[in-house]
Amino acid sequence: MSGTGIDQLPIVDRIMARLGGFIQGIGKSPPLARRIVERAITDDPAAADHDIEAKARVRMLIALA
Repeated sequence: MSGTGIDQLPIVDRIMARLGGFIQGIGKSPPLARRIVERAITDDPAAADHDIEAKARVRMLIALA
């Protein structure tokens, strides 16, 4: 794992499950998407899941450009 703490794993898994269709739809690989989610968590570990999810979606869309 790329620096994600053990305590963050359930959060990453929950967000990855919710973003599954989005990730597939934009053609991102799951490992790359997971790293983006992990970075979003690392940037603001106290943020709510929906805020992290929104931040991760935006970063994935930016990565498409």
